[in-house]
Amino acid sequence: MTTMDKAGIGLAIGITVVAVAFTMAASLQGFEMAVAPVSKESTPSDPFADIAEKVKQREQAIEEQMKMVAKEAPSFEEEAVTVSTPRIEDVPEMTEPMTVQVSLPSGSSVPGCEEILECYVPTSVSINTGDTVSWSNDDTAAHTVSSGTPAGGPDGVFDSSLFMAGATFDVTFDNPGSYDYFCMVHPWMVGNVQVN
Repeated sequence: MTTMDKAGIGLAIGITVVAVAFTMAASLQGFEMAVAPVSKESTPSDPFADIAEKVKQREQAIEEQMKMVAKEAPSFEEEAVTVSTPRIEDVPEMTEPMTVQVSLPSGSSVPGCEEILECYVPTSVSINTGDTVSWSNDDTAAHTVSSGTPAGGPDGVFDSSLFMAGATFDVTFDNPGSYDYFCMVHPWMVGNVQVN
């Protein structure tokens, strides 16, 4: 097929397309005339142009109202507010009350345990309010756990009385402070509870 033949076919297709377009346009125009005849004085309008005009008018009205409100409203200066996130160490730790074990070890009824701080093991404990200290008599002799000091005597805050080998004595501390204690039978046995 030569270039001339291709050009002829292209021209024929073009003419056919134009003819179909005119035919469709004419039939559509005839349909419009049958449905809604247009007078010669009025020109057809774009329905979207009407809507766009109405939207534009409404926007202008809202803008004017905003200007009026802005004029009438009192002015306020914004106050700077600083919000800080608490650090982990600033938040109080919520823990369940705990029980700390203290042993009255074997041989504590004989002088000498005070030299190596092993009459009560551990000799000093640090707890929080609401925690409990549980003393267990792991010696063969009877002992006491009495608040106070050997020099000043018992102060009456707590006292186990005499408790035998294998027995335990528990005290729950509800108030912060430092509580010294000793054994009234063996006064070299001293200890301390620090309540935070």
